[in-house]
Amino acid sequence: MNYKPYMRVTNGLWSLDKGAGMIELNLLDALVSRLTEKFRGYELKSKNGLQEVKILAQYLPKPSAVSVKTDEEDESIEPQGYTVTDIESIFPCVIVKLGEAVDKEEGALDQARINVQFIVGIYDGSSTARDCQGYRDVYNIIEVIRQDLLTMPCRILNDRYRLEMPFTSGLVDEDTWPLSFGYIETVWETGRPMMPVI
Repeated sequence: MNYKPYMRVTNGLWSLDKGAGMIELNLLDALVSRLTEKFRGYELKSKNGLQEVKILAQYLPKPSAVSVKTDEEDESIEPQGYTVTDIESIFPCVIVKLGEAVDKEEGALDQARINVQFIVGIYDGSSTARDCQGYRDVYNIIEVIRQDLLTMPCRILNDRYRLEMPFTSGLVDEDTWPLSFGYIETVWETGRPMMPVI
């Protein structure tokens, strides 16, 4: 039996056979794209002067590889963990991470829910930063994201994803100096493939 899968979204039915792709990945890409544009030109002080906030999808980039001599005297390239240079080049950043996705029962109004976490990180290792004030930059980045997402018309992104409330944010409550971290927890409601009527 041939049928076309559809997904219910805010403006009616949307055909999944027209390039819908993976629902969660589309949300991730849309958020990364939106925040990349929002933070274009938004710079913070770093060891090397001003540095733009980077928006990353799901993970930090891998650390730089270094040359290592083995017992056979062959030289190989292996990652050795994050160096100070790696950290200085990555931060400040926002990592947009997909979490759990849940499909609701048939007939439920909130058909599918996707958890997305934003991890905000800054590096403030300059000699004048020993007063541990990096958290202020973290809060400023969180506030830019908060205002941007909460002021979207009807809190709907790309006509497919609706931001649910509550909107939760805060600081990571551990001493990670010279790094400072914060987070935002969000839930997005969207359509899901509908079971065909036979």
